[in-house]
Parts: sequence; structure tokens; C-alpha cells
Amino acid sequence: MSPPFSISPIQPGPDANLPQPDDQLLSLLPASYRTASDDIAAAGRNVSACIAKELDLQRLHRILSWLWVAGRPMPPCPLHRQLLLSRELFVTEQMDMHLVWTSGRLFVKPIPCFLLDPVFWMEYLCCRSGCSCSVASECNRPALQRRALGFLFSYAALISHESDFSIAQDKHLLPPEVTWLTWRHFVEQLDTERIYSKVDARFHYGELRLSRLNKIYFLSQRPFLLHRYMSHWQQYGAFFQDNFAWLASATIYIAIVLTAMQVGLATKTLADNDAFQSASYGFTVFSILGPVAAAGLIVLVFCYMFIDNWAATVAYRKRRQQHIGSSFESL
Repeated sequence: MSPPFSISPIQPGPDANLPQPDDQLLSLLPASYRTASDDIAAAGRNVSACIAKELDLQRLHRILSWLWVAGRPMPPCPLHRQLLLSRELFVTEQMDMHLVWTSGRLFVKPIPCFLLDPVFWMEYLCCRSGCSCSVASECNRPALQRRALGFLFSYAALISHESDFSIAQDKHLLPPEVTWLTWRHFVEQLDTERIYSKVDARFHYGELRLSRLNKIYFLSQRPFLLHRYMSHWQQYGAFFQDNFAWLASATIYIAIVLTAMQVGLATKTLADNDAFQSASYGFTVFSILGPVAAAGLIVLVFCYMFIDNWAATVAYRKRRQQHIGSSFESL
């Protein structure tokens, strides 16, 4: 298996294909990455784990069959189009947040230098000769290669014009060594018209709407109410502010309806109408009990979230203390 391109946009020319020392390849990696136990590990000590972290799409794979609800199966719009849609570009280093958008924001992951080096692909992403990955599930290189190629394909769509390239440079989405001419030649090597069978299924879709991802996680992940793809409630005050905002709007509407009913009851036609009298009675009772019940429900949800967050925090603290204690014992 060979890389999807032979000439790097960072190192154009024949020197790009020459063998490079391992330390030069490792310099393309991030300085560190966060492990599953929330430790900070040097990237060069475990290259495979670092690459897997950089290309992690596990959260999106859980809801892969529902991604059509959050976005269309088409390449993303170019960067200049994103700005025309009033979406500000926000840098993220999480692959599963790449091309996720919400009101006025689009999250974009910059291209890591190691994904633009064909020698790095040969060393760490492509299967070696004689690899039995077709029958051995423990080889994860084909999956990593599909994610990496899909990620590069998304950038081929994001940077279509020279104006898109300028925007990407301003936002530091590309390595500074990449030029417009080398980028054009790089995109030509990817053969984007016949690439869908070679990329991860997530990249069959372009932009994904964050609010719909949150709803999909809310309805599909168990236990319910505890899962969001990305919560915008970083503080309990924000939770109450958002939920009581719609309750206040509903209360204003109820007040307008009650005022209209009061005016209607003052007219002879509606005052003698039994159906209107019954509706007025029912809506009056609802206007008294409805806001109280809604406020009570908001408080119950808050209590549920608070208890769950408290329990999760205590459990996490216990695990971390045990992990940190075991690291002392191993010294």
C-alpha cells in the first residue's frame, strides 16, 4: 500500500522522496498528546498512539448511521463561502470536531505536518509488505489511512481558490511552507473524483450541525439526558439562563392570550358562548399550573444533572488518585 500522493507540498521537488531520519519524521508530530487516563505523553515515545489520538473519530462512528440528519453527504463549502455564511473559523485539534458548525462558528482542525509527508505515510500509516491486516483485526493502519485521506479530501474542498488559500494561511490552518502552487499540485495527486471508496464514511459528509449532533446523542446514547456531543452549558447559570429564557417567552405569550380572552369575555357574543367559556376556564387553569410545572421540570433536570456530575466528579477523582498513586509506587 502506497501513500495517496508522492510529492509533499511542504518539500516540493525530488528531495521530498529521499529517505529521512527518524528524528526528522518525529519532528512533524505534536509535542505531546493526552492519553485515555488523562496523562500527558510525549508524542515521540509512542507514535502510533499519538497518530490514533490525532485521527480519533470514535464519537462520530457511534452515530455514523445518523449523520445524514446533521449534514448533507457532500463536500464542505470553500472557506470564502463559510465567511459569506457569517461563520467565523475556530481552530480545534479534535478530529471529531472538524467541520462541526453552530451559530456563527465553524470548527476547523489545521492540517498536521505529518499528514503532508509521503515518507511519514510510508513509515506509520501505510501497511508494510506482507501485512495480514485483511485477516488480522489488530492492524489499525487501514482505518487510520482512510481517516487521514478523508481529512485531506475535506481540505481539498475547503481550499478551492486562491482566496481560500489566503484565508487558510491567515488562520494558520496550513504549514507556512506550503505555497499556492504546491497546494494545487498536491490536490491533483489526491484524485478527488474517485476518492469516496478510500476515505472514512464520516468524510462522505461535509459540515455537521452541532445542535443536531447534540440531539442525536441525546436520543441515541444511554443513559438519556447525560450525553451531549458538545455541551454549551459550561456553568449552571448558563443552564438556567437558557431554559428560563424560553419559559419567560412562553409566559409573555400566555399573558397576551389571557388579555385577549378577557376582552372577548367583555363582548356579548363570546360571553354567552359556552365553548368559549370552557376554553377560557381551561386556559386559565393551564396558565396558572403550566409555568409552575415547567419551572419544576427545569429544577428536576438540574438536580438530575447536578447529582450525575457530582457522582462523575467523585468517581473520576478516585480513579485519578489511584492512578497517580500507582505511578509513585512504580518509581
